[in-house]
Amino acid sequence: MKTALKLLYGLLATVLGIFVSVMLIKAVVSHDAPHETEVLSDSRFPDYLEQLNSYYDSYQNRQSHFHQTTVRQFLPMDEQENCLNCHSLWPHEKDLRTRAFNNQHSRYMSCMSCHINEQPGRPVDFEWYNFGKDNSITRQGPYGLTRDADAVLASADNFISKIVPVIFDGNIKTRLYTPYSTEALVEYRNAVDAGRFVDEMKMRAEAEALLSMKATTCSTCHAESSSFPWEALGFKGERLNEMRNSAVVGMVEKYESFYFPPVFE
Repeated sequence: MKTALKLLYGLLATVLGIFVSVMLIKAVVSHDAPHETEVLSDSRFPDYLEQLNSYYDSYQNRQSHFHQTTVRQFLPMDEQENCLNCHSLWPHEKDLRTRAFNNQHSRYMSCMSCHINEQPGRPVDFEWYNFGKDNSITRQGPYGLTRDADAVLASADNFISKIVPVIFDGNIKTRLYTPYSTEALVEYRNAVDAGRFVDEMKMRAEAEALLSMKATTCSTCHAESSSFPWEALGFKGERLNEMRNSAVVGMVEKYESFYFPPVFE
């Protein structure tokens, strides 16, 4: 009898302990509970550009990197795309075969260029945008367009300019690019960092209002039959041919496995 009572007492104590713990947790995380003080936490919005620049500034990382690394021009963080509120500079990671190729595009194309939701009756075009900067870098012309005297692709430092989509509503043209410094986004980040309640689902819905559930494929742009405006963007000659007949496109879309050739010293 005593053993049964002890077991019952232990069970009741356990249940009571769990109940009290759950209630305390709910009280702590409740958005409706008054906050006596605001407890700041580590920012959920790290400065990705500072991290990247620090990495490339490291001599050891430069020497150990597989590819040659040089100093590149980046947009200031406040002019970067609003996608960085939730995603990193290199957001593609699920598809191990294509993520490196996709991530390279973020250097010279806005995210919306590949992720825009095209709709009937709403024409979409593309243009280079240099974010209002007129300096020796932007005057070189956008990266990847020209070749030098030896027919080698000229390695301009202009990573400032990006291809961005524009939509037309009659005579009204709208450039689809929302910078990181947009007032509503600044308020959102400050509220999250301060521990205040924010409607994240609403913010996400607004940020993704024009996004397609599925991004365009490589061959949507890199094909002879593509309607992508390569010539209007300044591509010509052999460079234009490379963009329309990229061997990489066939490699990632037609083969499950592919291998780079070995390097012999």
